[in-house]
Amino acid sequence: MWTIAKRELRLYFSQLTGYLIVGGYLLITALSLWFFNSPYNLLNTELGDFNPFFEFSPVLFLFLVPALSMRTFSEEFAQGTFELLLTKPLHHYQIFGGKLLGVLLILCIALLPTLMHAFTLSDILQGGTQLDWGVLACSYSALLLLALLFTVTSMCASLIFQSQVASFLLGVVACFIHLYFWSFIADFAPSVLWYKWINSLGASVHYGNLSRGIIALEDVFYFFGILLTFFLTGVELIQKKKRK
Repeated sequence: MWTIAKRELRLYFSQLTGYLIVGGYLLITALSLWFFNSPYNLLNTELGDFNPFFEFSPVLFLFLVPALSMRTFSEEFAQGTFELLLTKPLHHYQIFGGKLLGVLLILCIALLPTLMHAFTLSDILQGGTQLDWGVLACSYSALLLLALLFTVTSMCASLIFQSQVASFLLGVVACFIHLYFWSFIADFAPSVLWYKWINSLGASVHYGNLSRGIIALEDVFYFFGILLTFFLTGVELIQKKKRK
């Protein structure tokens, strides 16, 4: 798995596109948090917290993660190297897991510089106000779980289409469904009980709880359960490709 992950890192950063995607994400994040007059501007928040970053990041991840994941298998199909990859002494879950680890490492590289915004905000806070670093760590963990969900979903899209553009579009739609679709459907629920149940099918409510530092078993089980489901779906798609 680690060999495939290193291969993904090497291939990704050997192309200018990789730097542009990560650089674009960091630029948009910096402009939104400090320069644009928007609800996400840290200087506009009266409480002096870092929550706007975690409210804004899922929107960016809707496009960032599919952009990073679209080439994982689609490029293998286009270059005819997928069959060669299957000849390696690796189980299907190791192939999928290795590529997942590679994309996750790229996401961590993209997220690491965003900590500078938190340190900067902490330095300019006055009146004895300080950031709650424990909540901040929990919020970053929630963001990584959401990124993992988007990644495994987008990788499944990459296994379906040979075209990277088609994989990207399907990934964006699927991630949008995870984040917003169920909340939209829940608004038409006939009762409060149905509303809560339908709303719980989406990732937004679980991510929202964890990003605020509220650790509940149902939110943790949701992410691990749906991650396992899409991971096994990806492994099954590889098996189907091999049989064909």
